[in-house]
Amino acid sequence: MSKISVALSLFVEHGRQKDAADFYVAAFGAKPIQAHDHEGQLMAVDLQLGTLNVSVVGANPKRQANSSLGGPFHPQSAGAVSASLRLTVDDLDAVFAEALAAGATVRNEIGLDDRGSRSAALFDPFGHMWGLSQREAEDEQLAA
Repeated sequence: MSKISVALSLFVEHGRQKDAADFYVAAFGAKPIQAHDHEGQLMAVDLQLGTLNVSVVGANPKRQANSSLGGPFHPQSAGAVSASLRLTVDDLDAVFAEALAAGATVRNEIGLDDRGSRSAALFDPFGHMWGLSQREAEDEQLAA
């Protein structure tokens, strides 16, 4: 079987790529890798978020305005997405507070999920939904 790598492209409203990248840096500790310009206009910002490569990309305004051209599209409202992202973190309380301070809004307060783990959910200012889970002690032992 071939070796597989996974990268993620998060689409935001065209022109808001830098704002979104700055949010992910402030909220989740993402590391900026590279910016991509075309004819002097910022098109995307590559970030490292944990072990995942993430490109923050401006959605094409022509495609956004005419859905028959096909996506990808940026979310039109908080949570109007077909997928959510989940981060497993060492300090759920700190990450939750940092994300809120950076501009996220609460979907679900910190509480116990159906597995008995501490978790929460947020909307970023660009409409994407983020689940946050507290890393369990046994997860830390397995990672060591």
